[in-house]
Amino acid sequence: MEDRAVWRQLAWWFGGIVVGFKTWTVLLIFVFSVDWSTAWYLILNHVAWLIGIILVVWGPLFFWYRLVRVRLRRERLLRSEWEISETIRRRR
Repeated sequence: MEDRAVWRQLAWWFGGIVVGFKTWTVLLIFVFSVDWSTAWYLILNHVAWLIGIILVVWGPLFFWYRLVRVRLRRERLLRSEWEISETIRRRR
């Protein structure tokens, strides 16, 4: 289990460094080359990166959302199985 946590931490660090370097480079280009043609080139050149980041983030978020929904549904079903309504108690 420890080895898996180390690999996960390394992956986050590597991804953070890549994204940080790319962001820093784009900001430097914007600062030193203030031209709309350069801006459009950078924006269109990074569309693939943006789509990739969205896909990488969307998968875990969708999984987490489904997991939370399933757990809430399970909790409601367990609670409804063990709760006794007031009308049943009065009949006895």
